[in-house]
Amino acid sequence: MTDQSNGAAQTRADNVPRHIPAGLVHPYDFRNDPQLRTDPWTWMYELNDKPDIFWSPDLGGYWVVTRGPYIEEVFSRGDLFSVKSLAIPKQPQAPVLIPNSLEPPEHGKYRRILTQKMFSPRALAAMAEECRDMVREQLAVIKKAGSCEFVSEFATVIPIDMFLRMMGVSRTRRAEFLPFVNKVFRGKSAEETYQGFAQAGAFLGVWLDEQLADPTARTRGHMLAAMLEAEVDGRPLTRDEMLSISMMLFLGGLDTVTSQTTHFFHFLATNPRHQSSLVQDPQLIPAAIEEMLRRFGISHIGRAVAKDIIFHGVAMKEGDSIVASTSISGVDRKAFPDPLTVDFGRFSGKPHHWAFGAGPHLCPGAHLARVELRIMLEEVLAALPNFRMKPESKLEYLPGATLMVKGLPLIWDADGVG
Repeated sequence: MTDQSNGAAQTRADNVPRHIPAGLVHPYDFRNDPQLRTDPWTWMYELNDKPDIFWSPDLGGYWVVTRGPYIEEVFSRGDLFSVKSLAIPKQPQAPVLIPNSLEPPEHGKYRRILTQKMFSPRALAAMAEECRDMVREQLAVIKKAGSCEFVSEFATVIPIDMFLRMMGVSRTRRAEFLPFVNKVFRGKSAEETYQGFAQAGAFLGVWLDEQLADPTARTRGHMLAAMLEAEVDGRPLTRDEMLSISMMLFLGGLDTVTSQTTHFFHFLATNPRHQSSLVQDPQLIPAAIEEMLRRFGISHIGRAVAKDIIFHGVAMKEGDSIVASTSISGVDRKAFPDPLTVDFGRFSGKPHHWAFGAGPHLCPGAHLARVELRIMLEEVLAALPNFRMKPESKLEYLPGATLMVKGLPLIWDADGVG
């Protein structure tokens, strides 16, 4: 035990470069700290009492920013913070994800494929109808039982089924996706995370080659059709570009929506007054979504310092890793008064938070995520009256690149279910 502890301490010490002042070194292991499994929000809220920017020796060593507006700068300032290193710990062999791994102006050329074709208003309208059908179908399976394990039976199912529909792939292949996503977002080591990337890439590569060889493939789903119709600099996308975009959509659209959904429904299951307000006035749902996105940020997103800089008084060196965390930004008490309180009336005007990032790399799937979350709230509130946590159930979180609730055993008033 002593040898292992000394070895860990030595490893952490090695992860503090000489340019880091001792007073700015604080532990912050967002993948493995045991408190994250039981009380993550207190853990992150307490960062309000730490320096605005500090260095964590965990996970290879990286800067942690604790103020929302500074986090917005990390997202937005591509001249200072590069997207060419997105993972913490660093993944030198990680694949290029288009457009996430590209800097402007190249980034914008590919981003338009997503915003103008894949997630255009017309495409979103069609996907909304499909999403509602899927949600209702899944609720029909579980609602009469009076109880369910919400994460595995609902929150995980809907985003995967939506992605498979976009791919034009049968939902019977749902179970094949989960191992890849879990390794990438909750891998315990750099090796395990890399395995997840490799396995996901292999799966999607086979799918893409099969689709490209099938003249009728573009009629199934709309993801492939959007990529086949797209042009960059006057030319069609290459096979490798299409695979990279598919990987980005796969990694960005499944675990993130699932994780967000688990927090939304855990909060409503344990706060009946808030749940009742949405049942009585469904018009509040869009505002509730924005406030819960703010309050329950899920992502720790890496960047690399692009050049030697002084950032808000802190000296950073080119190549340093830095994390922009939506979990931290949402509980910044300087940005949001009383940030741990969920107030559906908090945003009187246009909501401002960083749940989907900021700047040129603002999540291109944000509109689809909002559509999915809105439909799930509308349908679950109607189908599962007075849903709540099963008595004596214990809550556990799963930390990683995203933070989610591990299990959510729910019960509801089955007598009120039609």
